[in-house]
Amino acid sequence: MPINGVTCIILAGGQGKRMGGRNKALIPFGNHTLIEHAIAALKPQVDQIIISANQDLVRLKNLGYLIIEDEMKDQGPLIGITSAANYVGTPTVVVTPCDVINIPKDYVQKLIANLYANTSDIAIAKTHSGIQYLNCALTLRTINDLKLKIALGTRKVSDWQAQLNTSYVEFNDHDGQTPLMNLNLPEDFVS
Repeated sequence: MPINGVTCIILAGGQGKRMGGRNKALIPFGNHTLIEHAIAALKPQVDQIIISANQDLVRLKNLGYLIIEDEMKDQGPLIGITSAANYVGTPTVVVTPCDVINIPKDYVQKLIANLYANTSDIAIAKTHSGIQYLNCALTLRTINDLKLKIALGTRKVSDWQAQLNTSYVEFNDHDGQTPLMNLNLPEDFVS
């Protein structure tokens, strides 16, 4: 059941350097592409999905979601977040990279509940692998603050988040698999 008033920004704007320049969003994993896995997991949990992307735009538009290009190219995921946020129609945003699999069914619910229960600026997912900086929930107010930080030169996700009132949400094994597993390298796709 969707949490009322939540948009998910799926980050698919990276250069795919560790994947030989391939668009990770469109890399097959099982019977679907990585971004299709993310959409399938997130669609039942949110009211709106926006995809932040900079390549293969026609193929991504065929998925049926709003595709937003970065306002400044090759400046990292924070630019993707703020560019997409200009089109958000809800008060709360969840961010997820396109190359994350095993997204829990309660992913959005847990992040949003933690965000508001702790009156945090941002709630960030944490797994046994560590802090998942780009798996997070935040409000549009926090994103507007991010726009100011970017104008002052901030580009590194952890530097920005270190300045915020942050809470963390633990995600443990999901259906016997590592939750929020990030696929970054070609060897990650070998079963």
